[in-house]
Amino acid sequence: MDKIIRLPLGALASNCYLIPADDNKVIVVDPASTGEVMAIIDSNDRELGAIIITHGHYDHFAGAASLHNRTGAPIYAPDLDSEMFQSADKSWSWFMGGIPFEPIKPDHLFGDGEEFSLFDTSFLALNAPGHTAGSCLLLCDKWDCIFSGDVIFCGSVGRTDGYSGSPVQERETLKKIMLIEHNYKIFCGHGDPTDINTEKRTNPYLLEL
Repeated sequence: MDKIIRLPLGALASNCYLIPADDNKVIVVDPASTGEVMAIIDSNDRELGAIIITHGHYDHFAGAASLHNRTGAPIYAPDLDSEMFQSADKSWSWFMGGIPFEPIKPDHLFGDGEEFSLFDTSFLALNAPGHTAGSCLLLCDKWDCIFSGDVIFCGSVGRTDGYSGSPVQERETLKKIMLIEHNYKIFCGHGDPTDINTEKRTNPYLLEL
C-alpha cells in the first residue's frame, strides 16, 4: 500500500479509509464492516494498527468492535459522541439493514483541538458539530487532507435531525470551513472526495452563508 484506499461499505455505502503507516501498520477510519477491511490489510501483508471514528452514527463504526476484538487495535473517537457509541437508538443502527448493534468503548476519546499521532501519522481533531455534537474534521498534514465524516460532502452537508444534531451548530461549523485557507483534499463520509476550494466555490450550503 502506498496510498489511501477508500472502501464504500455497508447499507449506506459509508466510506471507510485505509491509511498506510510505518511499521507495516494500517490506520482505519470509519469501518462499517470487518471482512472487506481485513481482506485488504491481509493481502498487503500489513497489520491493523489503529481505528479512528469520526462521529457516532453506526454506519461509521459498525465494524469497529469486531476489528478491535480481532486485532487489539485501539479505537480513537470524539468524546462528545460517547453516548452514541453505546446506544443502538442514538446511533441510528437500524440504517445498517439489520446488522446487530455492537457497542464500542473507545480506548482514547479526543476533544476539540487535540492532536494525536499514530505511528508516522498525526491528526488534528477539530470539533465540527451540527450533524452530531461530536462530529469532527480530522486534519492530516502528511496526506494533505481532511477526513470529514458527515460534516461536509461533495456539494452537500450532513443532515441535522438525529440525536444531538443541530442546524444552528452546523451553520457555525460551515462558517469555520469557509475560513480554512489551505486547499486540503476532503475525504468525505459518503460519496467522492472533494477539496476545500471546490466546496467554497460550488457547495450551495456554503454559498448561502
